[in-house]
Amino acid sequence: MRHAGKVLKAAQLLNSARELALETQRFQWDVRPPNTLFLQAEQSDIRLDLHDQPQILAKVELRARFGWRLSTDQDAAGVYVVALRKPVIGSIGRGRFHFTLPRGLHISLKLRQCQLCFNDLTASLDLPPFMLES
Repeated sequence: MRHAGKVLKAAQLLNSARELALETQRFQWDVRPPNTLFLQAEQSDIRLDLHDQPQILAKVELRARFGWRLSTDQDAAGVYVVALRKPVIGSIGRGRFHFTLPRGLHISLKLRQCQLCFNDLTASLDLPPFMLES
């Protein structure tokens, strides 16, 4: 009987680990500059690469996917990606986003506690003072 209890506990742990597993989604949107990528994200690592194709490619990795609200949309003005963590249960995982963007695309970011990497960037950036949002 004790052995059955250990097996049950091990199965419960495996189920919990599976729920915390990393879930990967891939997206592709056809765009032609001038167009915009709008990204709102929190507690995520974000990487931006450029290419010469008329499309936005995205690889989104979310740990504990059940703790996130992920929405995407596209209209004539651009592509919108919003990834926000749910209160309490969302504190478990960190997101990872890798975008490959066409050159000439406007990028609009609303980030909270994120790391941002522009891969192989040659550009001039002018950033206003960072303000704390409540």
